Amino acid sequence: RTAKALEEAYRRIERMNYALIDARAAAEDARRLKAEFAANISHELRTPLSLIIGFSETMANAPETYGDFRWPPSLRADVEQIYRASCHLSSLVDDILDLSALEVRRLGLSVEEVSVHDVLSEAVSIVAELFRAKGLYLQVEVEPGVPHVHIDRTRIRQVLLNLLNNASRFTLEGGVTVRARRAGREVEIAVADTGIGIAPQDVPKVFEEFRQVDGSTRREHGGTGLGVPLSKRLVELHGGRMWLESTPGKGTTFYFTLPLSQAQGLPAHYTRGSGAPGAAENYRRTVLCVEPDPWLMRMLRRQIDRYDLIVAERPEEVHDLVQRHQPVALMVNSPGGDPVAGLEVWAETVPPGLPVIGYVLKGALGEARRLGAEGYLVKPIARSELLNALKQVAPEARDVLVVDDDPEFVELVCRYLQTHGNEWRLRKAYSGEEALERMRQRPPDLVFLDLSMPRMDGIGVLSAMRSEPGLVRVPVIVISAREYPEGDVRQGGRLLVLRRAEELLAADTVNCLRAILDALPRPDPVRPGPSPGLPATPTG
Repeated sequence: RTAKALEEAYRRIERMNYALIDARAAAEDARRLKAEFAANISHELRTPLSLIIGFSETMANAPETYGDFRWPPSLRADVEQIYRASCHLSSLVDDILDLSALEVRRLGLSVEEVSVHDVLSEAVSIVAELFRAKGLYLQVEVEPGVPHVHIDRTRIRQVLLNLLNNASRFTLEGGVTVRARRAGREVEIAVADTGIGIAPQDVPKVFEEFRQVDGSTRREHGGTGLGVPLSKRLVELHGGRMWLESTPGKGTTFYFTLPLSQAQGLPAHYTRGSGAPGAAENYRRTVLCVEPDPWLMRMLRRQIDRYDLIVAERPEEVHDLVQRHQPVALMVNSPGGDPVAGLEVWAETVPPGLPVIGYVLKGALGEARRLGAEGYLVKPIARSELLNALKQVAPEARDVLVVDDDPEFVELVCRYLQTHGNEWRLRKAYSGEEALERMRQRPPDLVFLDLSMPRMDGIGVLSAMRSEPGLVRVPVIVISAREYPEGDVRQGGRLLVLRRAEELLAADTVNCLRAILDALPRPDPVRPGPSPGLPATPTG
């Protein structure tokens, strides 16, 4: 009887464990689908938003493009309001995308050594006019001796801007003080306002996504409830913490910390193998990278954020970079597809004990540059960016072909060009095949070419141009998506090569294998079947 009762208990525990596995998998799927849905919707919103921003900026800043008639001041003011509101909506879409990326763990960091004072000053300078317009003071106090930190400069500036904008909305008199000091092995930053404050029972709501302290539709101060939760997640991604202290009627202070990654007085790129005394375990190590594609390089920096990645452009500069940064390895991308052949030239430039890692990643932008593209633009494109690229690549161009499968975007590029004079011969193509046909009829002075098009994409157009004598010298400015995520990398290699002139120790080999295994994605959980003839064993 006891054995039967134990067997029944085992079966119940087994069923409960299976139910827990199913529930956890369902919860993970729901979280992932929610984040991906928000990201997809946000991407769909971004395309028309970029057009609204582009056209309204042109109407507000270059109304002469639309003719010689005089714009009424009220109409111009309305257009400027459309432009400002569109920019605001675009920033909200960016916040949703960032939160979605954090949810699915796809938001990496591009880490660099940064002065805390510089980051604070940059953020304060951006919002200074807003505070002046409201009659509020805005000041910065940095404690002497605050060390540099290794952070994603853009993301921490985003955190500060969110907190400063939040403070400006809830402060009617007085102002805001931004302070920074060293607190043990961290740098502590505080944004203190003299605003209305937050009641103790409402403090937890501040860090909840899409929540407002005043959740009514008639709330006075506006906002979406995204800024502070996103800021908290970005700080935690850096290994820091965020909290607040508030007194109703007197003001609120938001605090966040950034961990120090190295001790005072040692080189920024010191590595454990350099022999300096007192080496700490959390020094940031350096890797030299041979990566010609700037957007692939950006992706690598965001995803391999525990290391400082230093670009080596020519073999002759590797020796000096090794002496200066003491890297743990040299990584070489071989987009041609053969990482073994790609290592030969670079392996001869490094000390015998330095590992050289060959890999294959093919980015569309790097492929375009290899095929002769002379410039690149990233959507959404500002009018000044397009005109600067034109000035650098083909300042004398007048016959311009714009190639994109989105007719509205083609029209926007043409409108941008028309703000720079009326002597253009503008031609349009909405597919790769149509672009080649128009170029063969009459080679243009310059081509703006979108990389992402159905059927024949921008790479196919470039390849065809470089094989035709009449088109091989036509300058091309390629246009790519706003972000360059891992999903847009065209192809990875099936071979990862590790080479070192000295023989690898067994421990080195095992460490490399462990690092590669740690990086592999986890498989979905599989429900095991009970062994026949044996009582089910509980799993925990």
